Amino acid sequence: MQPPICKPRPPTHLEYLKPLLNDSIKQLLLQYRSGRTNFSVFDSIFTRILHDLPKPPLELVWFYSAIRFYSSKLAFRDDSVRLTSSFFQLLVSFSDSFYGVKKVALLSPVVYQLSRLVITKRRDALSLLEGIVSYISMYCVEKPGDEDDDLLMVSGFSFADLSRIWVVDEVEENCRVGDCLEIFMPFVSEKLRKEIDSESCRVGYLAGVVASQVFLLSLCLSFDSEISRSELEKDLRETVLQMISGFQSCYFFDVMLKMLLLEPYLHLTSLMGPEDEATLTEIITEAVIKSVEKLFLNPGNGTSQRTLYLKNIAINWLFLLNNAMASVRRDKDQEKTRRYMSMFSNSLVPYHLINWVISQGEVIRDADALRNLTPASFIEWLVSLEEQGLRVFDCDHSKTYAKTVIHRSRPDLSLGATLLKQQEEFDQDADMADEHIVSSISILKSTRKRKEERHNKEGETKVKLFKYRHMNLQENSKFQPFGFSDSLVNGTEVEVSDMEL
Repeated sequence: MQPPICKPRPPTHLEYLKPLLNDSIKQLLLQYRSGRTNFSVFDSIFTRILHDLPKPPLELVWFYSAIRFYSSKLAFRDDSVRLTSSFFQLLVSFSDSFYGVKKVALLSPVVYQLSRLVITKRRDALSLLEGIVSYISMYCVEKPGDEDDDLLMVSGFSFADLSRIWVVDEVEENCRVGDCLEIFMPFVSEKLRKEIDSESCRVGYLAGVVASQVFLLSLCLSFDSEISRSELEKDLRETVLQMISGFQSCYFFDVMLKMLLLEPYLHLTSLMGPEDEATLTEIITEAVIKSVEKLFLNPGNGTSQRTLYLKNIAINWLFLLNNAMASVRRDKDQEKTRRYMSMFSNSLVPYHLINWVISQGEVIRDADALRNLTPASFIEWLVSLEEQGLRVFDCDHSKTYAKTVIHRSRPDLSLGATLLKQQEEFDQDADMADEHIVSSISILKSTRKRKEERHNKEGETKVKLFKYRHMNLQENSKFQPFGFSDSLVNGTEVEVSDMEL
């Protein structure tokens, strides 16, 4: 729900590339449209520039690769499969000096060629896709140091402007830049395209978009199988889980969550029918909800930026899980409702959010009781913290989305109503339900009381240092994997006011 986190773009020594690339793109497009196939002048100029830059920016490599692509196009005649495969190998050869996610982001023009190829030569495209999926699985996982990756267009050049060189065969000369980018990324929503074309977009974010497009293209082709529908869906569920596990990246998860949250469909209508797309969307949604756990189990890079990125993913995960539960409730699918509720109850993701809240100096008196909330109730708890002054949501859009979730879930939002429903459905013991209701109500009352005390005292409270140690934390190993928070719950010293003790 929130744009990629990064600092404002600083000036660089590569600013001179912007006018050079602008002029070169105009000349290349003009010559290509006139029927020219020899671009040796461009080749010699940009070969020298690349030779002088041991770690060249992506926009420079992309333009140079476009020159090579169009120069060799005639040699492959109508063999678009070999042309795309050769282009993939060309970009890989340019990426020796790049770190993992930058290698993946570099493949963006290849994904565009694949999106055209799967429409005309689906079977041939499948084998090429399998190789690219394996390549992305190797490099999509971020490693220490990758989090400080470059801004996408370091020379201040526009990604949308650059996309014109790839879609030249599909658009008119006066095509709007935004339309060019839409053609270049046909399976990416408008909101995500705007983020990619912003000056604040990072290389890692484009890598997540590239991985998500390859992921979707590969899954679309799975529907060409001649096996029965039940077998197909079973195989798809296994395949999706395996691929998501291979693309174990914050960037990839962030993009997939936004795709599933911001759009009612996955923009795949050109490749599959609406029924198949609905089936695939449901399978991907459940797999993403299940697989996100692995992000929080991997110690990875413990920087504060990664902590915030994971916090945002955790919140979007809550949104997605709540949406999925609302959908199956409307369909009166009790089995799926129980399964989703079980995913939430057994998930480590809420613990990450609890740890993050406590690391900000908040006191949670009964963390276990928060596990018994519904996803919507947990979101309401986060909103109440935001209203007290804790910055939980990174943008107004995300906070508004959270409030919309609360409004829509209001009839069955409270823990009491949830437990009463469970009592009717599963014949639970009434006394146990009452205990959970009282525990949940005490948490919400405590939250409101702290808010009132803060407003009444307005800075007059004395701050002191204390150690918070929940009795369950030493026994419950589920708290241990979260190494991303600025400070963990277990035995951590945090500053709080007397009124919060």
